[in-house]
Amino acid sequence: MSSAAAFALPLALLVAGVPAHAEVTRTDVLVATRAIGFISKFGSGDLRVGIVVAPESPQSVEEGNQLKAVFGTGLAVGDNVLKPVMLRIDQVGSADVGLFFLTQGAGVGANTVASASRARKIPCITFDLAQVRNGACGIGVKSQPKIEIFVNRKAAAESDTIFSSVFRLMITEY
Repeated sequence: MSSAAAFALPLALLVAGVPAHAEVTRTDVLVATRAIGFISKFGSGDLRVGIVVAPESPQSVEEGNQLKAVFGTGLAVGDNVLKPVMLRIDQVGSADVGLFFLTQGAGVGANTVASASRARKIPCITFDLAQVRNGACGIGVKSQPKIEIFVNRKAAAESDTIFSSVFRLMITEY
């Protein structure tokens, strides 16, 4: 066996054992933005959405870039136009945004986002359902295999995130 083949086989086995990260799709973002549309604190007009990434996490950076691409320069949702702003976790305390979108792979940095969300009364949404269960983010969205929206009641209340009553019929609360 050549040295290249001897190196490639273990590398292929290593890569095969690492789960692939799902690509953020327009459908994922549209489901998330529909959930955002049920938050009663947003009036109309532009809403700056802080896409929060952990720079040390390739998964987080990749998802952040995918989200930014789907949002483009702005995404119309009801009476709002969501304007994406890329943020590192260390920027959430002072960022001029009205909503945090926490990327997957943020790890313990999600605690910083949770603290900023509570202190600044800024809602947080994510595709990382573990962060919703542990209270780092108030709203979680899953679009495959079926659409599901999860709300951590305590985290939502602490960030002053109030939903319309009809929305409560469509969610699973933790």
